[in-house]
Amino acid sequence: MPWNVWILFSWVVPILGSRGPISMPFSREMTSSENENVVLLKWGYDRELQEISIEIQTPLATWVVLGLSPEGKLNASDFAVGGWDKENKQVFYDAHFKDEWPPVMDKSQDYELLELSRNETHVVLRVWRQWFTCDSHDLEIENDTIRVIVVFGEDHEFTLLEKNTYIKSFFFLEILKELTDTENLIPYEFRVNDFLIPADDTTYACTFIPMPNVSTKHHIVRYELIVDPDSVGIVHHILIYGCGNNLEFSSEIGACYGSDTRYSKCMNSLFGWAVGGEVFDFSPDMGVPIGTEEDPKYIRLEIHYSNFHNKEGLLDSSGIRIYYTPQLREHDGGILMTGIFTFPIHFIPPGADHFRNYGLCNTELIPQMLGHPVEDFHVNTFLLHGHLTVQSIRIMHYRNGTLIGSLGEDKRYDFNFQQVRDLPGVITVQMGDQIVVECSSSTPDREGVTFGGPSTTNEMCVVFLFYYPVVPIAACWSLLDIQHVVEVLELDESETIMDAIININGVDWDEETIVKAQNAILEADHTAIITHRTGEMINETSSTLPIFAPTPHPCHEYTDD
Repeated sequence: MPWNVWILFSWVVPILGSRGPISMPFSREMTSSENENVVLLKWGYDRELQEISIEIQTPLATWVVLGLSPEGKLNASDFAVGGWDKENKQVFYDAHFKDEWPPVMDKSQDYELLELSRNETHVVLRVWRQWFTCDSHDLEIENDTIRVIVVFGEDHEFTLLEKNTYIKSFFFLEILKELTDTENLIPYEFRVNDFLIPADDTTYACTFIPMPNVSTKHHIVRYELIVDPDSVGIVHHILIYGCGNNLEFSSEIGACYGSDTRYSKCMNSLFGWAVGGEVFDFSPDMGVPIGTEEDPKYIRLEIHYSNFHNKEGLLDSSGIRIYYTPQLREHDGGILMTGIFTFPIHFIPPGADHFRNYGLCNTELIPQMLGHPVEDFHVNTFLLHGHLTVQSIRIMHYRNGTLIGSLGEDKRYDFNFQQVRDLPGVITVQMGDQIVVECSSSTPDREGVTFGGPSTTNEMCVVFLFYYPVVPIAACWSLLDIQHVVEVLELDESETIMDAIININGVDWDEETIVKAQNAILEADHTAIITHRTGEMINETSSTLPIFAPTPHPCHEYTDD
C-alpha cells in the first residue's frame, strides 16, 4: 500500500501524547552491516502499572517504523508507524504485518504517540503502550527476549530497503543498577596472549592465571568482555573458574577437556560471558570474595572458539576484565551451575517441534557433599545457556515436590543474546528444594539426532544462578535414565549408556516416535549430581517431578480484527 493511500485513513488515529512521564534510563545502539548510520533505542517501564515507553532515533526520514517481533521476522511482528504526508501533516498508527509490506492498521489502536519530531539530521519517535493489550496483533511484553525491528525511508511509497532495516534483540525489563563506589574500583584482566586459534570447528582452550595479589579481603563487583576484533563471531563463550589452592599451576594453554586433569579440578564458576552478553554489575549487596585463605589464588580461564569457517592464522588475546574493591559488600556471592550435565544422554530428535529436556538440581545433596548444614541460598540473578536448537528455557522451583515459583525464564531465547538478567526480587532456595531446568528445542531442518555436547552444533541446557552466601559447590545438575527411553522406544537392549545412545541415534524418527521419546523423558528418573569446586562429585537417583505448562496471562483470550 503506497504511503499516500494509507494516509487517507489516518484520521481514525488521534495523536495523543497525554500519558504521564516514564523515565527512560535504558539505551542501546542498533547497527546494520548495510548502513554506517546508527539507530538509537531508548526505553523505560513501570513494573507496577505494567507500562512501557520506547523511543527510536533514526537518520532523517519521511517515515519510521518501530517493530516488536518474537523471532526477528516481519511476519507476526507488532508495529508502530509514524511519519509525515506530502502536506507535512503527522501520521501515526498501530499496525501489524499481513502477508506483505507495509504493515496494516490494527483494529485496536493500543500504542499512544508521545513524540514525533525531526530536525536537519534525525527523526524521533516515542510511544507508550501497556505490556498486555489483549490484542492478538500486539506482542506481549514479558520477561523474555524481544527482537526489535526499526525501518525508515525517505520516499512516500513506503519502500522497504534492507540497508534501512535494523534488527536486534533486547530484554526490556532489565533492572537498573548503578555502581556507587566507582572511585575504589581496581581493574584486572584474565586473558590469553596471542593464542593461535586452531582451524577447527570447536576448540576449548584453557590456562591458569593468578588472582589479583591482595593481602586483605576484597570483593569483585563488575566484569566485562575483552575480545579481539578479529575474533568477533568466533569467541563463543568465556568462563572463569576458581581453583583449589593445592594444585600446581602453569601458564601454558591446553585443551580444557583433554589429558590435563588439573583443569577438571577447577570447576567453580566465578563469572563468565556468552554471545551477546554485556558488562555485568553484581547486585549492590553482594560481591565475589578474593584475598582470604579460603578464596582461590588462581583461576582457570576457558575460552570456547567456534571457528566454523576454519580460518587460519588468527591470533587471539580475548578474556574478561574484572573490577574489585576493598569496600566490602554485605554478602559473599557465588554462581551455581544447574540444568543438564553436558553429555550425549541429552538428545533432541530431528524434525521435532518444542521438544523438552529437563535437568534436576536436588539441593538436599549439597549438605551431604559438604558434610555440614548449609544456609538457604538467596538467588537474585541468572544466566541462561543453550545452543542453536533451543527456543525457550525456564527454571522451575519446587518445595516438597510442589511447584512454588520460577527462578527465571525466557520464552523467546536467542542464542546470540545471552545476557545476564536480574530477578525483580531475591528468591530464597531452602536446602531440600528442587530446581528443574526445562529447555524446549526445535529441529525442523536437522537430519540426525542432536546430542548434548561441547560444540555449538551439539546442544546444552545449562543455567547459572547468582546467589549468596557462597559455598564451595560448582554445580547441581542431572542426567536422565536413558535406558528408560530405550525401553519405551522398544529398541534393542543396551548393555551400556553408549549402546543406548547409539540405539537412539539409529531410530527412524517420525511423529509417533518423537511423542514416545518425549513421554519417556517426562517419566524417567534422574541421576542427580553435585559437583564440588574441586571436581569431586556425589550422585543419587531422584524421581521426576510433575511438569506443568506455564500459566498464561489472561490476555490470551485475545481480541482480533
